[in-house]
Amino acid sequence: MAVSLAKILEALKQHPEMSELVSLENLSRFVNLTSLVRPFMDLAQPDGPLERLPVAIYDFLRVSLELEGDVVKLLWETFRDVIWNIEWNESLQRELGHHYIPYFLKHGQCRGLTFHCFLPPISACFECERNLRGAKEITVPRELVESVPVSVTVFSRDFGPLPATSVSLYCRECHTRYYHNYYVHQNATKRTYYKEQPRYIHSAEHIFIDEQTCEMFTLMMVNAWTSAANCTKIYNESIGKDLFQGLLPAVYSTRMKLDAEIVWNSLFLFWLLRDYQENNLCLELDHNAPSQAARLSTGLTERNLRFIGAGRPHWNHACELCCLVNEEEMTAVRSVVVDGVTHRFCDEHASKDRECCVTTCPQPADLGYRTCSSSEHRALESWVHEENKAMFQLKNCLARLGTVQKADSTAESMLTEEEVEVGLDECEGKPSSGNKSLKARFGRRRTHNEELCVASCGIIIGRATFYGSEAPNGVRLFLKAIFPTKESLPQVIWHDNNCKIKAVLQKDKDMYFQDCAMPVDVFHFKSKHKASDTLCNAECNPVKWKELQTNDGKWRFNSSAAEQANVWFGGYQAMVREMEAVRYDFFLDEMIKQHNRALVQDLEVKGRAPFLIPLDYLLPTSTGV
Repeated sequence: MAVSLAKILEALKQHPEMSELVSLENLSRFVNLTSLVRPFMDLAQPDGPLERLPVAIYDFLRVSLELEGDVVKLLWETFRDVIWNIEWNESLQRELGHHYIPYFLKHGQCRGLTFHCFLPPISACFECERNLRGAKEITVPRELVESVPVSVTVFSRDFGPLPATSVSLYCRECHTRYYHNYYVHQNATKRTYYKEQPRYIHSAEHIFIDEQTCEMFTLMMVNAWTSAANCTKIYNESIGKDLFQGLLPAVYSTRMKLDAEIVWNSLFLFWLLRDYQENNLCLELDHNAPSQAARLSTGLTERNLRFIGAGRPHWNHACELCCLVNEEEMTAVRSVVVDGVTHRFCDEHASKDRECCVTTCPQPADLGYRTCSSSEHRALESWVHEENKAMFQLKNCLARLGTVQKADSTAESMLTEEEVEVGLDECEGKPSSGNKSLKARFGRRRTHNEELCVASCGIIIGRATFYGSEAPNGVRLFLKAIFPTKESLPQVIWHDNNCKIKAVLQKDKDMYFQDCAMPVDVFHFKSKHKASDTLCNAECNPVKWKELQTNDGKWRFNSSAAEQANVWFGGYQAMVREMEAVRYDFFLDEMIKQHNRALVQDLEVKGRAPFLIPLDYLLPTSTGV
């Protein structure tokens, strides 16, 4: 029951005859049902209990409880003060939902009463502070301006799809109409969303979806690469499958099934509203846009621009896995890895992705592997991932060159699994003797890729779309966009082609990265670069920097963090392949944001002490991000 038994007994003392007219069960149902229709009563009189129940509510209670009309009136007279003092909230609604929704579907729908009633979250106009809710009957005709009810469908995680009512309210003084999620001035072209994110997202004209469903879809996409179409299928065939639909009137025609378009529009709006709330910003979108997708585009574009470079959440992340801090000397070494992810095959040949990577082998790859069950082919795959055993070879390369480790070349004042080709001649820097006789294609020649900059702990701090190959100049511009000041540059930047990048920097006399160590990551230095390459060994051999190694000779930082992040990030290729450019960028940035948040929580649990470096240290000349 929505109210305590003590208050019920106290009210019965004033009307002892009620104990003879109604059972305790019906009394409990009366209190709960009247509590659930409270939003409709607020429309008629928000400041105190109604003297008489509106006709629609009176009939609804009478039929639902199978009571005489006089008994319903007496019940309201007896308990109206008690009921009006019950604080209506969504927790109460969720608690009572499964038991009382059938009453609304059987007896409330035909009387204009629904289990969900979405009202504006305010009772007074922002500008003139007038009371918006006049003493109007709950079934106000649509043409009246004070309140306009609209039939909608709400999709929730708790109850599946249900018919609902959305009511907008109008301020005659300033000509502003207020809705559940936003308000619009009569002469304005913008809809302004409230800063406090609502539980139910108004994702289309006649569609609401609750934040729990949006959060569920988000987690499915982040953790399992579930497409919007599959989110739709899972919801419709589980939560939304015949939960209450059998109780709906046959003439009810509002859409009761999710589709991919609803899911996408709901998620993009949900992510936008949450982002604006987190940044204390006010979202404004075009009210007269031809479609919800077109309306969202402005907000998505603004967020995309804000996420470039230093505006990305966790851009200034550091922790024990990606940052070596010497508190005594007040120095630090931050480590990031840059790499790209591409499709292995085009759509026409996508089935080949499931074949053994050895180019002469047509057998299917075993589950969890890129090669078939052949021991020779499996050994080749194991060799591809053998990157942490290259220390001896790297030291030999450096020794042959006659170069010694620098004492402290990277410290400054403090305040994958990858898809590669093995056995082919595509990489110029590969040792002339070759490493393997077998030929295996773990990747394709790139036409474009998503370039990631990843801290050695796995936090993604930058992303960009490359058209064409990972040319050295493109990587240079990418890094300068992510780290717009020298103070923001990490002390170590790993990349599989850093020797070519260093050559470009030297040719152009570009000194921007002069204080950064730019080693080739361990695996690529072993397998893809010639031992005779003087520049590569002199400038990019990771063994030359003692800060990159622990006292027991192991690598301090994970130089394969970007390749490992690409394994997760590559799962979205099929989802975004046909996505419009603005949505493409927004979606990938949102997935990275959610992925990073989960990873930071994991780092905290593991005691890796994640923290954010103060922006005024990294961006000393910036006025703010």
